[in-house]
Parts: sequence; structure tokens; C-alpha cells
Amino acid sequence: MNCKIVFFDVDGTLINYEDGCISASTKRAIQILKSRGVKIVAATGRPLSMCQDLEELGVDTFITANGAYTKHQDQVIHKIPLPKDIVHSVNKFADENKHSLSFFTEELTMNRIQSPTTFHAMSETLSLREYPKFNEEKFDEEIYLMCLYAGEEIIPI
Repeated sequence: MNCKIVFFDVDGTLINYEDGCISASTKRAIQILKSRGVKIVAATGRPLSMCQDLEELGVDTFITANGAYTKHQDQVIHKIPLPKDIVHSVNKFADENKHSLSFFTEELTMNRIQSPTTFHAMSETLSLREYPKFNEEKFDEEIYLMCLYAGEEIIPI
């Protein structure tokens, strides 16, 4: 059995960094590949919930959270959740130091610490238009990736 497969990065490849859109030429290319029997897989640092535009194009296999969570159609085929003790330790550090912290399950959620600098960074990399929601039950879920936003203030020279 021959299987043809193409793996695509998402941000900056399939999805434009500046406007968060998929270009018409990219949509056409994906449809041409699919019509030729090529399996399309999206590989991204994003959580699955931020891949809806690609699902609408017929992409049904996603490697998300930088490889920690993989889903084909409705079936999880690979996952590496972070150990709960590490999640709790990093969360405690973020809270104590007033740093923003994001949690990647199938969705993107945040701790309670909101920062304009964090939002700017997330907007540039993920094309976000609003701050991700706080997840009260985050410790009840498997978390596949966390991002700690602990940079120093930028001082113009």
C-alpha cells in the first residue's frame, strides 16, 4: 500500500502571521493535494481548538502542542501530558511572581495574570484577537504544553 502524506507547519506557513488568515492559494493547494489522494497533516505548537479553519478545509489529522497531542479525526493517537506536580510547580511560580502562564489542553487557556506584553506576544505568534479565558478546572485536565511569559520590561534606548 502506498500512502502519500504531506506535513505542514501552521503559523507562517498555512496561516498568515499578520492577519491570521489562510490565503486562497493555500486553500487551492490543499484541495489539489487532497483530490490527488494526498493525506494532509497539520503540525503546530497551537492547541487543537485553534485549528478550526484547517478542519474546515478538510484537514483531519493534527499534531498539536509541539508534538505532545495528536488527533486523527475523533481519535487521539498520541499524547504526552505533563506530570501534575510539574504543572502545579510552574503554576505556583507564575502566581508568586505575577507572570502570565498559558495551558494547552485541546484548548488554550491562561492563569489569572493578564499582561499587555503577554497579549502582544500571543497576538503576534497565534494571531489572537482577544485574551484567552481563565480555566478554573485546568488541574483536572491533561495539560500538554505550558508557556510562561516572564520576560523583562522592554526599555527603549
